[in-house]
Amino acid sequence: MNKLEDKIMPISFQKCVHRPIEAYLFIDPLCRDCWVIDPLVTKLLLEYGHYFTLRHVLTGKVESSHKWNKPANIRFVWEKTTSLHGFSCDGKINMHKSDSSPYISSLAIKAAELQGRKAGSKFLRKLQEAIFLSNVHKPDSETLLSCAEKSGIDVKEFMDDLHAAGARKAFQCDLKFTNEMHITEIPSLVFFHTNSDEEGIKIAGIYSYDVYVQVLREIVNEELVPKSLPSIEELLHEYEFLSTREVATIYGMSHAEAERELKKLVLKRKVRQLPTEREMYWKFTKENDLV
Repeated sequence: MNKLEDKIMPISFQKCVHRPIEAYLFIDPLCRDCWVIDPLVTKLLLEYGHYFTLRHVLTGKVESSHKWNKPANIRFVWEKTTSLHGFSCDGKINMHKSDSSPYISSLAIKAAELQGRKAGSKFLRKLQEAIFLSNVHKPDSETLLSCAEKSGIDVKEFMDDLHAAGARKAFQCDLKFTNEMHITEIPSLVFFHTNSDEEGIKIAGIYSYDVYVQVLREIVNEELVPKSLPSIEELLHEYEFLSTREVATIYGMSHAEAERELKKLVLKRKVRQLPTEREMYWKFTKENDLV
């Protein structure tokens, strides 16, 4: 078995409802690789999001290393771990007292997700920007509040949920699911067909975009019809803040081509450059920014 085959593994699941394909992205919000995979997943959602739904699962792998039990009765893991909205987990998490504990970031993501999956994704994006672009190594309550404001979610509801049982139980469900699924590498992306007893497929690590499309095609078991990508301007309007690397990945361009297209938008005063220590970022320009 070659290296790629070692990373792409069949895995069994219990059926569930919603769209035909369910995808689970196992991440640690403090892991840089989980930031690197983001444009690949974004492109997959933009082109093939009509085939699958995506759920982020927080692994909590900040202090342990590969200490995972072997899966048992894996077909029933997700149903037994959580009812998705009912939170059947006990919510018992060994939290550190400090509000800058690594776990507080995961709890914050789950608190944001209580306002909807899209709200959770937007908050996660803003949190990752703070961690990897502003070099915030241990996000505290002030950072989390700022991320909530920037993501456009209900801040009061978020702060209430952050310290309530619902977020803790949701995070506990993620930890149990990760453990039962025997996730030993992050990020890992898992696909399965909800209307079939066929095994799902788990991809551990990061690969080229074509690999994810190939796996999705295998699960769907038919030729995929991609949707057209939005324009770069439309994408920046939605995400507000993207790097040259992310734009190049999503649009299949070279770094130079992506930079050239982005500079055209700068000339039109649609975006502005935001240099960081590692790479160039581009921010969508709102009308009041021009005043």
